[in-house]
Amino acid sequence: MLWSILSDFRDWGAVRTVTTLDDRLEDRISGFKLKKLPADEIVRIHAGQHEDVFRSLLHRCDAVLIIAPETDGILARLTEIAEATQIPLLCSNATAVKVTGNKAISEQIFRQSGITTPATLLTTFTMAGQVANELGYPLVTKPLDGAGCEGVCLVTKPSELSEALALLRKVTCHDQILLQTFIGGIHASVSLLVAHDRALPLSLNKQNIEMGRPFNYFGGIIPLVHPAARNAFNLAQAAVLAVPGLLGYVGVDLILEQDQAWLIEINPRITTSYVGLHRILAQNLATAIWQACREDVLPDRITLNGSITFSKENLETCFNVSGDKDKDSREAQ
Repeated sequence: MLWSILSDFRDWGAVRTVTTLDDRLEDRISGFKLKKLPADEIVRIHAGQHEDVFRSLLHRCDAVLIIAPETDGILARLTEIAEATQIPLLCSNATAVKVTGNKAISEQIFRQSGITTPATLLTTFTMAGQVANELGYPLVTKPLDGAGCEGVCLVTKPSELSEALALLRKVTCHDQILLQTFIGGIHASVSLLVAHDRALPLSLNKQNIEMGRPFNYFGGIIPLVHPAARNAFNLAQAAVLAVPGLLGYVGVDLILEQDQAWLIEINPRITTSYVGLHRILAQNLATAIWQACREDVLPDRITLNGSITFSKENLETCFNVSGDKDKDSREAQ
């Protein structure tokens, strides 16, 4: 994600970029030491230094875009630090991040707004068994916050619940958790560009997710052609407009079932799908994010040149692009 957004800013050529880079990534990503991020300045940081270095760089910047998980309030905390300096954000504000980062709060907002979402109950580890019986099986256990599929488990019968809760305890610091009715269907997401009172869908994306204890996310395909595409776009737009303060690039996770779309959650940040869009979107997405956040302007239309399959585990080498940029384009409106 970092590589892709920096590449788009470099291609735009209108700004100078400075980024932090956790030195642990060089050990985790094969061949990364041989590459250089497409930024004008790279500041390497060690574990535990993130917030201090982030603060030190803010005073040098005219705008900031934050890539971080919602887990344990990390994204909200970094956003609050940036807001305290009054530096313009190229992303959602801290209030919106807190709302969408808390799946119980955001689920209440969705229901109050009449948005279709699976039945969801807030409970605790202690009360989970009783609440699960009330909700019924199959169900999904998930943390109150978190990113990706971390801690999310499919539970088809009572005897599987203890294993799911044990896995969930490893990834959350909260005693409260969520139980949600399982909806069978295709896992999908909508990538959107959000201005101050409007939202433009960029693409419908297939999520390659293995359901089990826990769920595993492997990557995806852009675009996803599905009978519920129009409903998915409408649902995603309604969801992001129901949460004031969402801005820039936002992802919305859904389940598609025939012509029905079910809202799962909002990701108030750049998501993995950006990596695929970076390769097939005709427009420069960094430019579009800047214009949405700083100028309150959205593109008239979005054009996708072909399709792409991407893998979370090997985002650099597992690209499989099809289509011709001039001859095979699709438009999403």
